[in-house]
Amino acid sequence: MKKKIALFFGGQSKEYDVSLASAAAVLRALDRGRYEPLAIGITRAGHWLLTRATPDEVEADEWQQTARPCFLSPDRGMRGLFLFEGERARLILPDLLFPLLHGRYGEDGCIQGLFALSGIPFVGCPTLPSAVGMDKHLTKTVAAAAGIPVLPWVTLTRTEGTAAALARITEALSFPVFIKPSVGGSSIGAGVVTAPPDLPAALTRAWEEDAAALAEPYCPAREIEVAILDGVASRPGEITPPKDNFYDYNAKYRGAGATLSIPARLSEETEETVRRYALTLYRALACRGQARVDFFLTEEGKLYFNEINTLPGFTKDSMFPRLMAEGGDLSSLLTRMLAGAQAE
Repeated sequence: MKKKIALFFGGQSKEYDVSLASAAAVLRALDRGRYEPLAIGITRAGHWLLTRATPDEVEADEWQQTARPCFLSPDRGMRGLFLFEGERARLILPDLLFPLLHGRYGEDGCIQGLFALSGIPFVGCPTLPSAVGMDKHLTKTVAAAAGIPVLPWVTLTRTEGTAAALARITEALSFPVFIKPSVGGSSIGAGVVTAPPDLPAALTRAWEEDAAALAEPYCPAREIEVAILDGVASRPGEITPPKDNFYDYNAKYRGAGATLSIPARLSEETEETVRRYALTLYRALACRGQARVDFFLTEEGKLYFNEINTLPGFTKDSMFPRLMAEGGDLSSLLTRMLAGAQAE
């Protein structure tokens, strides 16, 4: 008997379009001989809808035409999805839940907390590692405590204002610096600041995404990434951004010149160190299921932890599926991921 898999996509974050692309890729690759997908789209306004849209319609954001209102019950006495048909509600019990919601409310522990209340097994990290992994200040703090090298950083809150932030940055760091929201993804609101006059605009962009921003030295380095599934690390891959740019949103999702190398050209010693650091952080955060851990590798051979993504993307250019599916395909990778789903 096929298992019902509830796939959640869309959402209220600025990574809505990325989520649609991930959901479309998963819907195309899912083994229909084993699984029956229930595609639940969340609109930008936060409305939950069960849709029968095709993967192409999902990716084109045309999925709402065949959709009906629904919600996931947190009541374990009425476990499952309530689907509204006119004035009546029908209860559907999925076997597994699969979040494909990127950014705020999707990978920051919010949806994972609801899944935990429902008692239904779900794919990926539990609530706490999802929340901590989304916050760059917290993950850098955990990484440093675990003995993983990190770049020095300053955390700047919106309430302290630009003048105080500038004073703290100039006291602790040298320009150029990299500014990014503490909670956020896909490099939205992030950028390089080469001189103090450009700092107010950069902080404003970051603070629009989150109440806290991070400043750290701009590190011109190779970008190395490791995928992890159920405590097993892939070989590292490398992302080469467009010339004179960092790996921003356009490079990640709009084909703006970034190239991917799998596996990365690393010495055996460096590869082992990268994988060891990635697994150390994965365990320190009590992660489960999938994650992607990113590092900087300088010309001098120094490694620095950059960030962890506990709900990586599944677009055609996403590193996690390409790293983990090396020698295989996305369908078999998804089957492995679904087999590891657990209730929290």
